[in-house]
Amino acid sequence: MYSALLLMALMLLAPLSGCIGGTPEEETIDADATLTIDGLPATEAAVRLGEWHDLLLVGEGLRLSAPADDVLLFVNGSMDLDSSVPVDGDRQAIRLLTTPYTEAVELTIYDQNGRKTVFELPVENGTPIVNGQEWFEKMDYITCDPVVDGRPSAECGGYNDRWMGAGNPAYERGAAYFQGHFESLGYRTYMLRVTDHLNPSQPESLNVIAWKDGRDDSCVQGMGGHMDIAPPGGPPGGGTHEGAYDNTAGTVSMMLYARVLAELEVECDTFLALWSSEEEGLRGSNAFANNDCGYCLPQDKELRFYINMDMMGISWPAYKPTGEPYPYHAWSGPDIDPDEQDVAITSILDHVHRNVLKAPMDLRIDGTYGAGCDQHWDDHANLVMDVHEDTFGRSDHVTFRDLGAQTIFHLGAYDDDYDAYHSPSDTLENMIDVVGGQDKLEESIEFVMWAALLEFLFADQTPEIRNVG
Repeated sequence: MYSALLLMALMLLAPLSGCIGGTPEEETIDADATLTIDGLPATEAAVRLGEWHDLLLVGEGLRLSAPADDVLLFVNGSMDLDSSVPVDGDRQAIRLLTTPYTEAVELTIYDQNGRKTVFELPVENGTPIVNGQEWFEKMDYITCDPVVDGRPSAECGGYNDRWMGAGNPAYERGAAYFQGHFESLGYRTYMLRVTDHLNPSQPESLNVIAWKDGRDDSCVQGMGGHMDIAPPGGPPGGGTHEGAYDNTAGTVSMMLYARVLAELEVECDTFLALWSSEEEGLRGSNAFANNDCGYCLPQDKELRFYINMDMMGISWPAYKPTGEPYPYHAWSGPDIDPDEQDVAITSILDHVHRNVLKAPMDLRIDGTYGAGCDQHWDDHANLVMDVHEDTFGRSDHVTFRDLGAQTIFHLGAYDDDYDAYHSPSDTLENMIDVVGGQDKLEESIEFVMWAALLEFLFADQTPEIRNVG
């Protein structure tokens, strides 16, 4: 009889323990009474992966926390590095963002007495704030040919043949289109035209520079990629018409970043740039860094970091026709001592790939890749995720690295791993073919775009990212 009564009592008590927070003594915070997500009570909401969600936490002394590797929390337009946000006053507006690769979203509400409520939100597929499908649609619009494809101008921009120099009208037309994109998002946008040889009809460089003011006007930081493509006859493949991979892909990535960053606050004055004349010796980025104009790189501000996007979309998780994964390269610098970590941005580079994106950092192939980094190639020749400090040059990050900025250079397959490099075959159609389909290409570009975006967000909020000079 006693056993039966005890069993009944336990059964009646079981529902009171709830599914939130563990033991009854800990359940002192009502999540639905203190937190709304997209206007819904907290436990009724779901998280769409890669999308923004608006949270409101109500109650003095409360704090909302989440695992920082899986959930990013933003307050007043900036990311909170710890993903732990206290209420300022009696309520706090918070924005929540996950990556497309987040598997679980767990939130914890604390009160000022240390009591807490823990709950997990269901996750659903979303439309990420930077995504491969939108990138592909913009690539298709820029690289199509209205005459050959028979598409009306509203569906086909046809911004090809962007060879720098000789007053190329196709380049000028493309630059004007890109400038309009940044201006439409509210950036202060400029054309930086530099003529070093005294012939105004043949500029050495014509860049598009978009500026966003930061909270601290004593420092500067930026992202960029070159919008010019290899001219006819250029080595090693004879030049290109679309330059889809090198570097329309990176150009479109910058266009998508501009839309995201337009809604956020940044710590330092920030430039988003499309460089010219990278194929002729980094003339465009050097013109920006070393000329004295109202929208050039300020000489009286600390240059903190720069992230470079060049040759995007043919890298892990895409696979070669041989069945091997394409290499994925992301190099930080300056790498002054190959035996030591020299810059704090390397920790961000590793954290983003290893912990946030959960990339297979130790994945190797049975063999070696055709080309790679400078300092550590013996250790990385067969490593798919080639992510580390290195001195590798050959793109616009070198301009800023030489000025003491901490830099990250993103690069996919190149040279021996992509035989259309600098050739007429560097087309969007060829990119689709070599990775095995449009969906594979979109998957590949989406991963690297998220990596660089996260690196920027972390570096923006990390005081240790300082000019090494």
